[in-house]
Amino acid sequence: MAMVAKEDDDIAATAQMCTYCFDVLLQKLHPSTTEESNADDGITSTSSQYTPPNVKCPLFVTWEKCPRPPPLLSKVSSSSGITTPASSSIITDDETSTHNNNDTNNTTNTTPAPLYELRGCIGTLAPRHLQHALSEFAITSALHDQRFDPISLHELPLLRVGVSLLVKYEECQDCLDWIVGVHGIIIKFSSSNGMRGMEQQYYSATFLPEVAKEQCWNQKETILSLIRKAGYRGNITNDLLSQIQCTRYQSSKCRIAYNEYIAESHGGKDPLSNNVEVIAAVVAEEVVRKQRRVNHVKPCVNL
Repeated sequence: MAMVAKEDDDIAATAQMCTYCFDVLLQKLHPSTTEESNADDGITSTSSQYTPPNVKCPLFVTWEKCPRPPPLLSKVSSSSGITTPASSSIITDDETSTHNNNDTNNTTNTTPAPLYELRGCIGTLAPRHLQHALSEFAITSALHDQRFDPISLHELPLLRVGVSLLVKYEECQDCLDWIVGVHGIIIKFSSSNGMRGMEQQYYSATFLPEVAKEQCWNQKETILSLIRKAGYRGNITNDLLSQIQCTRYQSSKCRIAYNEYIAESHGGKDPLSNNVEVIAAVVAEEVVRKQRRVNHVKPCVNL
């Protein structure tokens, strides 16, 4: 496993990095909003003045979708009356399918925070130059996470993006030598499933720091789930647990929603506000959602 250089341990994810990811995805899905589009390699260049820092760091980019437009996104069209939302290999991370928007407690806010569902998450455990990797994974996680259909243009106003930079790698004394909500973990182990003459199979997997907390797992539940995520289907014994090599790390994460992105990068003017196809698709999706609620039919969740 590639380790992060100590001089990069203090690097932090920022709102600018998240804004950059929105820039890249918007320009990929709606080229008329950008001055440049590189169609050859599938990675869209951006006209944003922001340039990611020239440091190497493992990272993940996560896209989440709110089933309905948050209040600040709603805008009534004056013409139609429609309410519209103004190597390590590349790997995915199994996060909970539903996330709460609040990162901090706010007892004065009586409006329920919008819930977000995982829409795509891909990253790498190998340190990569952020100047290139941030745009690469913004596109890859949005369009090429095989657990989900590619994100469509009309979904953009309902999205939130998160950038996770992985830092402070430490070897654990055992597979429980880490703290829920603080550390992400990488496990590695081998097993022949107790069958004599069977070749040893090697397994590895990771969970980001927020996964165990959002799933309400304790340490042992997290390890058991991670073993299954690694592809191991045999009996999980104490002997197997004692053989696990475990590395813990921390994550600097920043998340912003589309409405925050518009306010930050476009002066509050949504470049999609006059796109008839986007408006029609969002309205259609809202109609389907309401019909599901009336019929008490739960939408399928792609885990």
